[in-house]
Amino acid sequence: MAAVAPPGSLQRARIALRGRDFRKLFAIRIVGQGGDGFFTVALFASVVFNPSEHSTTFGLFKAALITALPFTLLGPFVGVFIDRWPRRQILAYAPLLKVVLVGFVVFDPTTHAVPFYVGALAVISINRFYLATASAVVPRLVASDDLLIANSLATVGGTLALLVGFFLGGQLADASGSGPVVAVAALAWLGTTLIAIRFGSDLAPMTVPESEELLRHRLRRVVVEFTDGARTLVRTPRAIGPITSISIDSMGQGIILTVAAVVFREQFREGIGSYSNLVGAGGVGVLVGIATVGWLEQRWSKERIIAGAFVVGGLALLGAALYLRGWSILVASFVVGLAFAWKKVPVDTIVQGSLPDGYRGRVFSVYDVVYNVARILAAALVIPLVPALGTHGTVALVSLLFIVWAPVLPRWIGGIADVRIVFSEGARAEGWPRALRWGAAEESVDVIKAWLEERNGERRRCFRLALRDGSVLDVSRPESGGLWTIDRERDEPRALP
Repeated sequence: MAAVAPPGSLQRARIALRGRDFRKLFAIRIVGQGGDGFFTVALFASVVFNPSEHSTTFGLFKAALITALPFTLLGPFVGVFIDRWPRRQILAYAPLLKVVLVGFVVFDPTTHAVPFYVGALAVISINRFYLATASAVVPRLVASDDLLIANSLATVGGTLALLVGFFLGGQLADASGSGPVVAVAALAWLGTTLIAIRFGSDLAPMTVPESEELLRHRLRRVVVEFTDGARTLVRTPRAIGPITSISIDSMGQGIILTVAAVVFREQFREGIGSYSNLVGAGGVGVLVGIATVGWLEQRWSKERIIAGAFVVGGLALLGAALYLRGWSILVASFVVGLAFAWKKVPVDTIVQGSLPDGYRGRVFSVYDVVYNVARILAAALVIPLVPALGTHGTVALVSLLFIVWAPVLPRWIGGIADVRIVFSEGARAEGWPRALRWGAAEESVDVIKAWLEERNGERRRCFRLALRDGSVLDVSRPESGGLWTIDRERDEPRALP
């Protein structure tokens, strides 16, 4: 009987979109994050491009605090409440709260600072809770085989909608001011509420009701697990190296976006519309990068892709530093966005593969906080950098930082295996695996299957190992010796095939 080929990505996307409730969720991400793009434009127009704001760099610092601080402070805790409250109500009523509060963003922050900043922080804090809920319900709406493509659709579609909203909002703000932009954002959020109330299920979490005392215990446990995640990260070089690299990239991008705002506002005398063109160019670069990173992964190791992306981004910025014009900034923004995707996708993949599943949630919470803090720190650094080095010098500094950092990650983690196998006969490779060292953890294993396989002209020794947490790993290394790699992480019974 001939084997049936697995469906391709396009077919899987169509299968996922057949589910009525997933189509509603996808529509919520598109409409809601499009509204978020318009809201972000109104925020930047009021804080950064406000004629009363004398310092563009300080305005960007305030905008970075408003947009990143809620993600940083609330991120580790939102899951506790998402796992207790009916998710349909969150998806339906959180946008209504944003509609009520978004009117405060129409105020001028230079004359009505308190209502403006309180309203903006509240909207973005609610949005953090809302987006986390939208991600959490995906497994309830699609089959497990379609989960990866469903997550990709929701994430990429939402990000694209956000960028389109920012671009269109920038043009509208230049033409008509912030009022109509805020109105469009509010209408979009109302639309998400109308979609969410039509879900077929209330999407209530499958948990036993808990007491308030237990809720306090779980909140305290979040702090404990966050601390444990930080310790685990420090003890796992294959995780901390990539996270350090992407945090340096986050700082560099934050500096460049601030310098670009200075150039457009203070040198070119342009408004938020021109800045939205810059963000749009970077967004197109990110999408192209996501589309092409798989091709790169077939040819080079992940750490070498990241290193190459630092070089590509650094050279583009060096060119912009030497010839800082409107069009050169747009080209550099596209290339930096492209390079960002070539860094972010491999970084996430390396970090995921460097840790057992039971540690990933807490480590990624730390990752999220570090990434956002890096962006805030970048906005703070620009305040003294631009007066000291000028716009050309600041861009050149970031470009040199990227180029110098390029060889660091391959040297840092290039000789570290995904996992280390502990054999029953000491360290002899011909023995039988008894344990696996994965990141900072060591777990005993059961051998399900052992075999030899030839790949690209190289014979590899392979094992299928069952861990105590129920996960199953296929691992291999060259028969002649070398580093063990994880070929596949499975979620299946331990029975022999």
